Amino acid sequence: MSNPYQVVVAGAGPGGTLLARDLARAGVKVAVYEAGPEAESGHNWSDAVEKSALAAAGFTLPAIGPDGYEGPLVKKDERDDNLFEPHVMNRLQIWAPDLSGKTRTDVDFRYITTDRIVLNRMLRQQAVEAGAHILYNHRADGLVGITDAPLGGIRISGLRVTDRHHEQTSEVPAAVTVDATGYRALLRTGLTAATTINRPFAKGDLAAVYRTVRQLDVTKAGEDNLTDHYRYGAYRGYFWTHRHHADVIDVGGGVKEAPDRVNPRDIVNDMIRQRPSITATELRGGGGTVLVGRSPYTLTASGFLAVGDAAGQVIPTTGCGVGGAMVGAMLAARTIIEALEHGNTGIDGLWAYNRLWFGGPGRGNHFAALAALKEILQDLSHTELAFLMRRDILSGDMLTPSINGIFEAPDVITTLKTLMRGMSRPGLLLQLNRATTMGKKIFRHYGQYPSDWEEKIFAAWVKKADALFGRIVAAD
Repeated sequence: MSNPYQVVVAGAGPGGTLLARDLARAGVKVAVYEAGPEAESGHNWSDAVEKSALAAAGFTLPAIGPDGYEGPLVKKDERDDNLFEPHVMNRLQIWAPDLSGKTRTDVDFRYITTDRIVLNRMLRQQAVEAGAHILYNHRADGLVGITDAPLGGIRISGLRVTDRHHEQTSEVPAAVTVDATGYRALLRTGLTAATTINRPFAKGDLAAVYRTVRQLDVTKAGEDNLTDHYRYGAYRGYFWTHRHHADVIDVGGGVKEAPDRVNPRDIVNDMIRQRPSITATELRGGGGTVLVGRSPYTLTASGFLAVGDAAGQVIPTTGCGVGGAMVGAMLAARTIIEALEHGNTGIDGLWAYNRLWFGGPGRGNHFAALAALKEILQDLSHTELAFLMRRDILSGDMLTPSINGIFEAPDVITTLKTLMRGMSRPGLLLQLNRATTMGKKIFRHYGQYPSDWEEKIFAAWVKKADALFGRIVAAD
């Protein structure tokens, strides 16, 4: 086999293309194989993406003017090809799931609403301009090499792909192969004998979502409640309205995937019926499944890495995954470049990616702790959540870190206030205390993530992590 590429990537989403861009800019020969056609370049809506991730990836954030965001990347209307929606949401109201009230303080919302199609298009263009090759209508079928061994015995040497136009399958050799195939993690889950990396995302890791971007009748808008908000904890998920433009609104929500779940589309339609200013004219939208689970214990093996949803790089409390994918891609690129420079793309050469994501400048320790918090608290009833908001136990200040993907345990003063305000509901306070305690333990444990690949040390770390997460499952 000829070897034209040093790195091959399966999946041309934000993580895969940003990784390819950064590798190509460093002179690495890289190809991205995308199963879909070139015309399909992302979800047909705008998502909240962390400003910090966009800035780190090189995007110039717009300035705030008197009427919202201003700058060359800001949309003038809903259908143009600019990147950012003009509406500023620095503070976000948090409503009780039963609509009985809201938190006394609003959440500091550190996101900017970003057009997913435009973002993907821009990242793909940047990757190609840097020298990466993107091959569309090429399906990733599996990994080449030793795939049915324990983690230390895996040896990946390339990717098996099928040209869907000609139905021709071939093997593409590479020093590093990257899974960026989304939450199904088509390559990672094929490492059948390595349980620390191959865990598929199951029902509890997923959420059903639906959103619709509608035209507003501005003559009626003043009569409706169109405030930007999260209806937090509703139906084991959350729902929202975000005003993109004076005459355009985004209404949506997501709920935990479970046999007894509500259909989020039904709840969204109810929200629309209660607001006569929201018309039947849909500009964009859609639905499906998103990831709200945590990463597997390792994101790498010899000759292999996973990024984005395939790596579980998603904020568990919101399902926002674009920022995590971008951060993961930048850390992966940094790791791969160094590994290629040292001529070592084995698991020990790529292990730095795990260290960076779980315990360094990445966010894996925060996401793991938030996943534990979510697992314990997501079954609180609407009445219990409303009580917590009414007594200012669940405040905007307390929710700000978790909604922004940061785990932050309450300080002593906040804990004492919680005890005083919740004395009438001791069982509920015990549940809150258990959630924060488990979150702190898991956060600390991920802070001790092995800095280097040592099989026995990693096995001991995994055993303790299993025990911590097992306590959450057992209690539920």
